[in-house]
Formats: sequence, structure tokens, C-alpha cells
Amino acid sequence: MGMSEAEERILNGRIWADFCDRLKAAGDLVTSEGTPTDLQNRALGYRFLTRLLRGGLERAVDYADPQYPGFYRLADETKGVLNDNPDNYYENCAIDGRFDYRIHGTRGTVPWFSIGAKGGGGTVDQMVSTGEIDSSQIELDDDGTFEVFMSKDPQPKNWLKITEDSTNIVVRQTFGDRSKETRAMIEIECLNPERPNNNLDPEQLEAQLSGALNFLENTVQLGLMWTRDYKERTLNQLPSHDQAVLQAAGGDPTINYYQSHWALEPDEALAVHIPKLPECQTWNLQLSNFWMESLEFRFFDISVNKFTARYEDDGSVRLLIAHEDPGPGHKNWLNTLGHSEGGMLGRIVGAEGGWPAEWKTEVVKLADVKS
Repeated sequence: MGMSEAEERILNGRIWADFCDRLKAAGDLVTSEGTPTDLQNRALGYRFLTRLLRGGLERAVDYADPQYPGFYRLADETKGVLNDNPDNYYENCAIDGRFDYRIHGTRGTVPWFSIGAKGGGGTVDQMVSTGEIDSSQIELDDDGTFEVFMSKDPQPKNWLKITEDSTNIVVRQTFGDRSKETRAMIEIECLNPERPNNNLDPEQLEAQLSGALNFLENTVQLGLMWTRDYKERTLNQLPSHDQAVLQAAGGDPTINYYQSHWALEPDEALAVHIPKLPECQTWNLQLSNFWMESLEFRFFDISVNKFTARYEDDGSVRLLIAHEDPGPGHKNWLNTLGHSEGGMLGRIVGAEGGWPAEWKTEVVKLADVKS
């Protein structure tokens, strides 16, 4: 029996050469039209590609088997994607709507988490919700453990609906104060796999490597498309976004998003005023770099949320996005870390409605603010 073409490409090395050629070509995205030409943003762009490659390989190769699934993290402390939330602990998992699944774990003390099943073409801009459940809906056992069953057919307790279109899960655990809270610890299993775990099928490897590069290319291209649009239409503004667009890219239906782009000269700052916030699980505002990676939240204050913000006497919130500390008179400073521009995203999570149509913004002179 002769070898298949896929087997021949592995043995003669073409599979690797073509992968490397396509990865090299992806570098052109960093220098494409509309991208910054300065040293810092170019360096960030190339580092961004390495991070997306790491995430893409986990997504498409290491954790790609929906019959033997496991949680991995597309966005984490050193991998940022499309204004990832610095208050979140994200987990991802491949599933197949033909099968049934059980998620089990311990609740922890994080204020809120959600488990969302997503479907569509499997690309970063085709992750439409096919079912959602969050911690307010999950019934716990006496010892704080829980189970969630995922299937097409209803289950009597903690059921997350999936459909034939469901291809993956996104878990969002949203901290109020990371230093004081513990996240939920979860695992997943497929209850009715059709075959033994083969770990690696050589016939599938090239398609998996291609899938990793698809993720890299699609993520960069989608981010650049959004950024160009925000710079043209809503620069330094924070209007309520077209929610369907962000939900199609994996956004949570229980979140109202305010997404845009900021750009400030060295002597400028951006003042943000949120006059009224509805009752909600949490809210936040974050800064990202040009490539829509959240800024370094492990070491710097680049975001503020419901639990960390300091409020005005009337309950409103005033924030200042600035290149340097504006002084003690300003309660909520978001540090640009020296970037001249980048993404920004506000969220209101778990409100019944009544969110503002926009968060008020004004570009101001830093010297005036400090004085």
C-alpha cells in the first residue's frame, strides 16, 4: 500500500518548510498599511506574532481533540487578544456538538464566572454564542463543588445547551480584587467518545498547523480592521459598541461593551466620566497597546473596575488616562506605560439594562490637569 500525500509531506519535510514559509510571510502584517512605524510598536508587533503562534498551536494542535478535551488559555498574562480583559482568567476548550460533556470543579471565591459555548466557522470572528451559563445560575453542592452538563438535550441540573454548531467553550472568571480572591478550578470530560485517544494522527497534523496560522493571521487582521475603524470614527471616544459584532468574535452576551481607540500626545491626557452606572456584577475600563493586547497588568495600573475604583460623592466615576501620574487629586489614573496610542475597552457585566449610550471623554492638557 502506497503512502498518502500527507504522509509523504511529513517524511520529505515539506510540511515544515511550508509552515515556516507561511509564518515568515505573516510578518508582513506588522508592516502593513496603517500600522505604526516607530521602534516600540514594530517590536510589539513581532512579539505579538510569537504570542499568537503560541496560542494558535495550543488551540489547533495540543488541545484540538473534542473527544478528549482539556482547558487551555488563548489569552493570559503574556498573551493578549482583541482587548482581553485584565480582570479575567480566561480558559478555552474544543468541543463537538455531537457529544455530551461534563464540567466539574470547585467554586472558589471569584465574584463571577461564565461558561459560554460558541459556534460558527471556528475562526476568531465566528464565535457566536450557542449557549451560556454563569455562576449565578449554577447550583452548588454543600462542599462548594459543582457539575455542569453540556448536551443538546435538557438535563435536570446545571445544564448548558450546546448545538451541532458548537465548536468551543470560553470560560471567563472575572475578579474584583485578584489579591483577595481564588478562581474556580474546573476540568472537563467527554462522556461519550467514539474512539480511543490517539493523541496524534499524522494525517491531521498539517491541517492543525494550518489552523494555528489561520488563528494568527485572522486575529491580527481583525484587530487591524477594528483599529482602523475606531481611529476613523470614534478616536478618543467610548460609545456603546455594536454588541453583535463583538459577540460574533466571542464576546459574552451578558456584557455591554464600550470599545474604541485612544491616541495622546506627550502633553495630553484623556479624561473619562461615567455619570451613572447601573446595578451590575462588575464594570471596568482597560488600556491596550496598538495591537489590542491589554497593557502589562501584572505590574501597573492599566485598568480599573467596580471594586477598585474610587467614586465621586454622586456615585459617578472620573478616570484619567495619562502618560504620567497626575497627582493625588486624581482618584483613578490609568497608566499608558509610555504608549502614544492603543485600544481601550469598557465593560458593564450582568446589568439588566439601563447602561449609558456612551462614557463621556475629553482630551485635556496634562499640565492643566496637574495644576
